[in-house]
Amino acid sequence: MIKQTLKEWREEATKRFGKDANNWVFKCPHCGRINTVKEFTEAGADGSSSPYQECIGRYKKGYGCDWAAYGLFGNLGKGRVVVTPEGKEIEVFDFADKEDV
Repeated sequence: MIKQTLKEWREEATKRFGKDANNWVFKCPHCGRINTVKEFTEAGADGSSSPYQECIGRYKKGYGCDWAAYGLFGNLGKGRVVVTPEGKEIEVFDFADKEDV
C-alpha cells in the first residue's frame, strides 16, 4: 500500500488528472467502481462526504456499493495512506488508472 504525505497525494492527483479536483478519479476497493469527484457531488453527496473515502453507492442507488475507507476494514489494503501535516494517517481509495477513465 502506498503511503504519502497530503502534499504528495495532491501533487500526484494534479499530475494524473489536472488542477480541477472535480476531475480527480478514485476507485472503490470493494466493488471496483470508478467515479470522479464531480460525479460524486452530482449524486447528492454533501460537503462532508469524501469521494476519496466513500463509494458513490452510498449516495446513488445502483451505482457501486456503500463502502467507506474509514470503516472497520479501511481500504482493504487496495488504497493508500495519506499522512496529514499533523501526522494523522488516513486510509483513502486509490486513484483510478488512466486506462480506467
